[in-house]
Amino acid sequence: MSKIASFAGLVTTFIVAYACDRWVEFLQVQAYRSFVLAPYLWLAGMANLILAIALLLLTWHVIFWANKSRLVSSMFALVGLAFTFAAAFNMSLPSPLPAGIVEFSTPGSHVLYVAAFVAVIGIAGFILPRRSSL
Repeated sequence: MSKIASFAGLVTTFIVAYACDRWVEFLQVQAYRSFVLAPYLWLAGMANLILAIALLLLTWHVIFWANKSRLVSSMFALVGLAFTFAAAFNMSLPSPLPAGIVEFSTPGSHVLYVAAFVAVIGIAGFILPRRSSL
């Protein structure tokens, strides 16, 4: 059950990151149109705070509560690294990747930061010692 919750947390965190990207982008356009920057700055900071909380909860769940499963750690590392380096893979490969993957991982986007953090969570799951079951 904890593996399913870990994967659900992974997907949910990516959805929240994508929503924050679109939200901040919309607010930035509105700020340029109205010449009022304060709401954009407050809500962009709030989006960063929401993502930080989501990533800390996901880290706590995967590292401390999900019994450090190798499957969960490997999936987190693979998904995180794939999204982190999707743009580089797209530029290096002769045939391009699907447009949706590269669009989400543009430099400076929340999705790219979440992907890098998810990769670190997966790698940390491999490095940290396993609990002994008594």
